[in-house]
Amino acid sequence: MSALPESNPNETRGDAFRHPLEFIFAEHDRQRIICAVIERLANDLHASDARENAAHVLDHLENTLPLHIADEERDLFPLLWQRCLDDDGIDELLALLQKEHEEDDALCAGLLAPLRVLAKGGQPREPVEFVALALGFARFQRRHLGWENGTILPLAERRLTDADQAELGRSMAARRGIKFPD
Repeated sequence: MSALPESNPNETRGDAFRHPLEFIFAEHDRQRIICAVIERLANDLHASDARENAAHVLDHLENTLPLHIADEERDLFPLLWQRCLDDDGIDELLALLQKEHEEDDALCAGLLAPLRVLAKGGQPREPVEFVALALGFARFQRRHLGWENGTILPLAERRLTDADQAELGRSMAARRGIKFPD
């Protein structure tokens, strides 16, 4: 049985972006599933679904994750800086999350080559190194998602206006080449 997440038909329609914070939260759920798939790969490089799972993770790291990070860095975080109050204490957390997004790039870069080999049915040249990196990436992502789901998204729900959310949704849809519904 494969651990791949099911695709959501709303992901390709502009309606999904009418509620951008819900979309981001759903992306975080999919990222948690990716973490589980990565851990499955790391724990059994010879599993019958390793090839399929590696291809799915590879697609996520190369295509979906960069869009998600751009949604946060270019749109959500700047809106939060505009709308949050000093008492919200958002500056340090957003700076930390931005730094972690940079670390994501480095961690992903180390995973790409071994994932490409696994997706073609081969085995990584340095399996022990891949396993350590994969498990570290999954741990790092889960902690990062905890901060975003536990602090950033609830704060965004309280502070962002309807107009802010519409702007956020339009930008997220445009980044994916999807027409935002009028």
